[in-house]
Amino acid sequence: MIANSPEHGQAVPSLSHQTTRLWRFFTIMLLTCAMLFAGRMVPAGPAHMAMADDETDTATQTTALSITESTPVVTDTSGYHITISISNPTYAATSPGLVTVAYNPSYTFVSRTDIQHWATGDVSIPVRTVLGTATVPSIAANKKVSVKIDAAADSDALKALQMWGPKPLLVTYQATQATDSQSTGSSDGSSGSDRIVDTNAKPIRLHSFLTRSSQGLRNAQTPPMAITMVMPLMNTDQQADKNAIDQLVVHDNGDGSDTKSTQSGGGGTDGSTDDDSENTAATQSSVLTPHNNDALAAKLSLIGKHSDLQTIADPTALASDTEQRIDAVMQPAGFDITAYAAINNVRSYEQAGVGTGAWNARSALAAAPASSDSLPIAWQGRGDWTQQALSTARKQGYQYVIAGHDFDSNTKATVHTGTYTIPTSAGDITVLSEQKELGDLAKGKPTSSDADGETSNAGRIARFVAQSAFYQMEQPYAAMNRNLLVCFGTNMSAAFIDTLMTAVEQSSWLQLTDLNDLIDADAYRTGDEALQIVPQDSHLSERNTRSVTSALESLAESRNDINRFATSVLTDHEASASWIRKIKAAQSTLALHALSSAPRNIDSLVDGAKRLGGGMFGGVSITPTDSITVVSETAKMPVTVRNNHPYPVRVKVSSLTDSMEIVTSRFTEVTIPANSEAQVTFVIRVATSSHATAHITLLDRNGDTFGSAQNTDITSVLRISDMTGFIIIGFSLLLGLVGLWRQFHRKKDPDE
Repeated sequence: MIANSPEHGQAVPSLSHQTTRLWRFFTIMLLTCAMLFAGRMVPAGPAHMAMADDETDTATQTTALSITESTPVVTDTSGYHITISISNPTYAATSPGLVTVAYNPSYTFVSRTDIQHWATGDVSIPVRTVLGTATVPSIAANKKVSVKIDAAADSDALKALQMWGPKPLLVTYQATQATDSQSTGSSDGSSGSDRIVDTNAKPIRLHSFLTRSSQGLRNAQTPPMAITMVMPLMNTDQQADKNAIDQLVVHDNGDGSDTKSTQSGGGGTDGSTDDDSENTAATQSSVLTPHNNDALAAKLSLIGKHSDLQTIADPTALASDTEQRIDAVMQPAGFDITAYAAINNVRSYEQAGVGTGAWNARSALAAAPASSDSLPIAWQGRGDWTQQALSTARKQGYQYVIAGHDFDSNTKATVHTGTYTIPTSAGDITVLSEQKELGDLAKGKPTSSDADGETSNAGRIARFVAQSAFYQMEQPYAAMNRNLLVCFGTNMSAAFIDTLMTAVEQSSWLQLTDLNDLIDADAYRTGDEALQIVPQDSHLSERNTRSVTSALESLAESRNDINRFATSVLTDHEASASWIRKIKAAQSTLALHALSSAPRNIDSLVDGAKRLGGGMFGGVSITPTDSITVVSETAKMPVTVRNNHPYPVRVKVSSLTDSMEIVTSRFTEVTIPANSEAQVTFVIRVATSSHATAHITLLDRNGDTFGSAQNTDITSVLRISDMTGFIIIGFSLLLGLVGLWRQFHRKKDPDE
C-alpha cells in the first residue's frame, strides 16, 4: 500500500493499468507497419503504367514540328503540298506516330486578334477537312524526319474551298500504338497499317494558314492592294584586310586610281575639302575583305528575275560598273544616322575619322553605280527615327528616309499607306514606314514567340501571304488607295527573298509597285499631325550605345596616331602628303563601316583601324642589340633604328639605365631615310665594376614615346687603361718595398 501511495500529490498508476497502455502501444505500431508493408506489396503494374504514360507525354511534349515547305498560294490548279519536319531532341527514341493536316474551308477571320490568336493557339477553331495524313516511323534520339503530304487540286478537300482568303490550317502529330492483333501476331509492332492513335499520348499541334487566291473562283473581285517590296543591298560580311593594311603602311602604291573611291570625310559638315578634312579619293575595297561577296551576288541576280523587286544599295558595296538596276542608294556603308543623332556628339565622330562628308547624300550619289537611279534614301539604323535624327538626315541632303521598324506604334487602325511628311528645322522630310507585321515576317521574325507555325521560313511565308490577304479584305478597301511598304532584312538569304517574292507575285489580291509610286502616294499624315507620330526616344539599347561609344574611342585613338605620326615623325610633309591622305582615307573607310547600321564584324573593323594607326609607329623600330661589356671608364653603345616607311622620318632616341654606377648619355636625334636604317651612339660612363640595363626608347619631336622599348645589358669590368693607373700601382709597390726594408733593418727593443 505504501508503494502505491500518492507521492508529491500525484496518484501512481497501478501495474495492471500500465500493462494495458503498453499493449495498446504495441498493437498500434504493429498495425501501422502492416499497412506500410501492404502498400509496398501492391502489384507494380498500375504504377509502372502511370510512369510510362508520364514518360510518353514528356517525350511527346518535347517533339517539335516545323514547316519545311508548303504551298503559299493555292489556286485552282496548284493543289496543296506541305513538308513537315518532326524532330526528337530527347535522348530516347520516340514511338511511331501519325501526322494529320486539316483545315477549315468555310471559316473567315474577322479581326487581327482573331488571326493572331489562331497563330498562337489561343483560340479553338474546328478543322475537320483533312488534306492528308502520313505515318512517322520511330525517331532516334536527337534526330529528325520529314514527311510530305500532297492534296491534288481536284481532291474533295480542296474542292470544298469556294472562297478566297486565309483559312486556318492545323498540323497534328500523335503517337500511335500497336493494336491487340498486331501485339499478338508481331513481336516488333512495326507495321504502320495495324497501328492506332494512342489516346493517352498528348498530341502536338502546329497552327498555320492555307490561303486561296481568287483564281478559278466566281467570287466578286475587289481592287488589289498595292505593296512595295524593298531589298537592301549591303555587304555585311566585310572585315578588315590585315595584309592590305600592312602593305598600305609600308608602301605608297601611287594614286590608287585602280580601286573604287568615295568621299571619306573626317572634317566639317559641309563636305568642304581642306588639309585636315581628308575628303579625298581613297580606296574603299583595298582594306576590306571579302571584295566579292557571293551572298550579295546572289541577291543581285534576283533583280532580273523579279522586275518589281525594289532595291536600295549601299554604294560602297557595289562595283561601279554593275549592270543591275538599282532603284535607290542609301548612305555609304549604311552609316547609322539614328545612333549618330542619339549619341549627339559630332566631335567624337570627327575625331574618329567620320565626318558628315563621308555619309551625306552627295557622297552617296558620288559613289553610286552608273546603273543606279539618282534617288538617295536614308536607311534606318538600330535606333528610331526621332525628330533629331530626321533633322540630321535632312540637313545632310536626304529628302526621304525608310523606317524599317518602330515608327508608327498604332497597330489598331486599318492598314494604310506608310508615307508621312514631317517638318524639320532643315525642311520637310518624307518618311516611308513599313507595315510592322509583314515587315517582321520579311525579316525572318515571327509575329509572336508563341506562334508555333512561324518557326521556319516556310511557315513565316505562309503567314505573310495569309496576313496580306486579310489586310486586303479589311474595310473600307474601296475608299482607300493603300500602298504598304515591306523591307527585307539585310541578313536574309537570296533563297528566302526569291520564295517570298514568288508568293507575292502569285497573290491576286496584291499589286506590286515601285518606290516612286510609294513616294508619290498621298501622305497618310503631314505637318503637326505627323509630328505626333514621330518617336520621342531613339530606343537605342544600352548595349548598342556602349558598342558605338567604345568604337568611337578606339577609332579616335587610331586617327590620332596617324595625325601625330604625320606631324611629329615624318620630315618631308609635302612629298608624303598624298600617302598620308590615303592612310587617313583607309582609316575613315574602316571607321565608316564599323559605325554602320548593320555591322557584323565591328571588332574586326575597329581592330583594323587600330592596326593602321599602330602600324605607322610600328614601322619605325629599334633593332635589338647584344649585351655590352665595358672594361674602361667610358665606352660607346651603338643603337640602330629602322624605318620601314616609304618616306624619311626623324626621331629622338632615349637611353636610361637602372644603375647609378653605369650611366649613358640621355638623348640623341637621328633622321632615317625611307626604307632604310641609321645608327646612333650613346656614351657609357662607368664608376665601378657592376651590371646595368639600358632602356632604349623612341620619341617623336614633341618628346612623346612610341613603339616598343629595347633593353641592352651592360656589364663593367674595370682594367688599367691609362698612366694614372700605372703611377698608382708603382707608388703602391714602392710603399711595399719601403715597408719590407724597414722590417729587416729596424733596431730591436731591448725588451724583445
